[in-house]
Amino acid sequence: MHRWIVLAIAILSLSSAADAGIDSAIKAFDSGDYKAALTELRPLADSNNAEAQYRLGLMHDGGKGMAANASAALDWFRKAATQGHSEAKRVIGIYYEEGKVVGKSYERAVEWYAEAADMGNAKAQRNLGGLYQDGLGVKPDLKRALELYTQAADGGNLKAKRNLAYMYYFGAGVRRDYKKAATLFKETAAAGLGKADYDLGRLYYRGQGVAKDTKRAADHFRKAAERGHGEAQFFMGRILMLGEGVNKDMVKAYYWLTVSAAQNTGKADKLLRKVGRELDEAQVSNVKSAAKAFRPK
Repeated sequence: MHRWIVLAIAILSLSSAADAGIDSAIKAFDSGDYKAALTELRPLADSNNAEAQYRLGLMHDGGKGMAANASAALDWFRKAATQGHSEAKRVIGIYYEEGKVVGKSYERAVEWYAEAADMGNAKAQRNLGGLYQDGLGVKPDLKRALELYTQAADGGNLKAKRNLAYMYYFGAGVRRDYKKAATLFKETAAAGLGKADYDLGRLYYRGQGVAKDTKRAADHFRKAAERGHGEAQFFMGRILMLGEGVNKDMVKAYYWLTVSAAQNTGKADKLLRKVGRELDEAQVSNVKSAAKAFRPK
């Protein structure tokens, strides 16, 4: 057998073993078995496996199976980024945007996000869109933000899709289009993105981009309220107080307003006093106890 054939077989065998090793390490990482993941990731990372380096960075960053160490995490992210790992590049961008371990620099964040975005990383496209929208590290450019959010949304990023919906709703960088915003909010709400149900509830409540439907609005407000959204909790209290799309219920109204007020939403206090006058002391006491026990679903 020719030597080059033997060499090729050897290289393929090593590659297959490395692939099997990283797959096993990722499985352990994803299942929360960080001890096993660490054992498998270290030799792979030392052998310049970019995914292993990135995963070790995540473990150091989040204190998974070890004490949290942001500096060590950044070192591993940089090693992975050097080898073209797009998500590692995006995370380094976050470090610069937040000033984590490194000096806060929106300009450097833009550079790192742009590199990852150019590689098709949808999360990085959304991050970069946010900086263009807010004018952080770059000149404000709503059209560029819209382009990046659109790219990220097309890549399946739900948060980018929600941001895109806001741009259509407010007419930021694009002509205002309530119907387009409603379509996007429906998609994000159906996918379980928490705040989307609140946004969709507002559209149904106001009849913007959809036919006015207080019953549907109430349903979406309830879902968002149960997930812990303070504004949705306020709306639930209000519609229960008024009987809009639901049966009027002052006890339930007081409950949701109390939960909302606990988040300092700033809107609930006035209605709380109004609804409270409709209840007796025992009802108020019971509702307050129930509200304290509230936990988002």
